[in-house]
Amino acid sequence: MQLIISLVFSEITLKGGNRKSFENLLIRNIRFALSSFQFSIENTHRRLVLSFDGDVDNEQIKNSLSHVFGIDYLSVSHVTKPNLEAIVSFVENNLNTKGRSIKVVTKRSDKSFPLISQQVSASVGAALVKKGFSVDLHNPDQTIFIDILKDRALISFDKVKCYGGLPVKASGSVLSLLSGGLDSPVASWFMMKRGCTVDFLHVHQFPQNSDVEKSKIVRLVEKVQKFSPVKANLFIVPYIEFYKKASLVPQKEELIAFRRFLFHLGSAIAKKYHHLGLVTGDSIGQVASQTTENIVAADEASSVTVFRPLLTFNKQEIINIANKIDTFSISIEPYKDCCSLVTNRNPATKVPLTIAKKLDDKLGMADIVQKTLDQVSIIRI
Repeated sequence: MQLIISLVFSEITLKGGNRKSFENLLIRNIRFALSSFQFSIENTHRRLVLSFDGDVDNEQIKNSLSHVFGIDYLSVSHVTKPNLEAIVSFVENNLNTKGRSIKVVTKRSDKSFPLISQQVSASVGAALVKKGFSVDLHNPDQTIFIDILKDRALISFDKVKCYGGLPVKASGSVLSLLSGGLDSPVASWFMMKRGCTVDFLHVHQFPQNSDVEKSKIVRLVEKVQKFSPVKANLFIVPYIEFYKKASLVPQKEELIAFRRFLFHLGSAIAKKYHHLGLVTGDSIGQVASQTTENIVAADEASSVTVFRPLLTFNKQEIINIANKIDTFSISIEPYKDCCSLVTNRNPATKVPLTIAKKLDDKLGMADIVQKTLDQVSIIRI
């Protein structure tokens, strides 16, 4: 039996003359996500129609497709002839549970079809009412989706909401500062949703870089990477060089000094590996280092753009997304990241930029960064 899955995309349709390149990129990402399956793919009427022959795992296919950015909706579809009689007959014979409320949604992709969408929906609805169904346009038990194409009609009894966005690889490469907490994996995910490929930088407190491979950091990257067709570089470095000099700055300002160290270090790696910018999980006012004043004090240390997709999110909103993308349970596992090691009980919340820049001089930041860069290891995930 042939399985037909319809994929609807919306944002890509707004790309004008560049639309075709976005569609081709989406198709390549779909083929990657479904590389273990044999199928054909047709691009028609602002949707993609995937056809699978033989015995295939519907749920596995739908799950794989749900991780592909650029897809707004997917549905398992059934094919009929593009005429009203065939459409009504198919729905009557395949929706056989009586007494349920229904709604019929028709899209007439083929504008030459003799009936408008509302007429098709009304005809199908009237036939189902005769079979004992009731119509509820606001909160139905079952929605029937009908899409009329030039040579066939597609009928679906379910529609799965996907994440939309842009296909990964549409927007360049960025480097995410991954702490191990809740925020940075979610921020990385949002950058992927906007079409970026994402590499990761983790600064750790272990004796050896290899110790990170046994930690939750690798598992966090693997979770986020399910949404990308591109392997990621996980850059891992110890923070020992910063720690050696940390006592040279006031404790209240140590956190800002550390953040500037991260941005100096991240910028150097980003330039070497051609990333367009850094990504952080900062949210305004969430913690002392994320006041507007301290964000400015830290940002000046970066010589590349810093992206903050969570800037206006509150903690609960971030938690909700972490649960949705399945990073929450890993993020809350006990883990000593470097930010927690340098946090003072009463950190300065408004460090002037002039003071922040002087912290670099006190620490000998250029030397710290260079010695840290000499200790970088890379894991491919």
